[in-house]
Amino acid sequence: DHEVLLSDLITLACTNATGILLHWPKERSQRNAFMETRQCVEARLRIQRENQKQEQLLLSVLPRHVAMEMKNDIAGQPQEAQFHKIYIQRHENVSILFADICGFTSLSDQCTAEELVR
Repeated sequence: DHEVLLSDLITLACTNATGILLHWPKERSQRNAFMETRQCVEARLRIQRENQKQEQLLLSVLPRHVAMEMKNDIAGQPQEAQFHKIYIQRHENVSILFADICGFTSLSDQCTAEELVR
């Protein structure tokens, strides 16, 4: 009776050890694949956030239609050329006013740029 119990115990222990040895490498590889996938997703999200920041910066400097045209040109086909495309538009019936604001230089020395624009 004790021999049968001992033999069953050894059989169960060997079966469990075999299962653990077979399952562990598979579990490890799945874990590694998950971590690599997670890192790729995080990197993609970081890149998307940086692209959004770049676009916001571009839009803060240039009119939207000019910024989008430049962005599309650059994304479409990078060119190795001596001269880059010039982004200009023709407008009819436009007046340009050149004005000299008296005291602007001394005022700009005393104020921040933000205060000066207000």
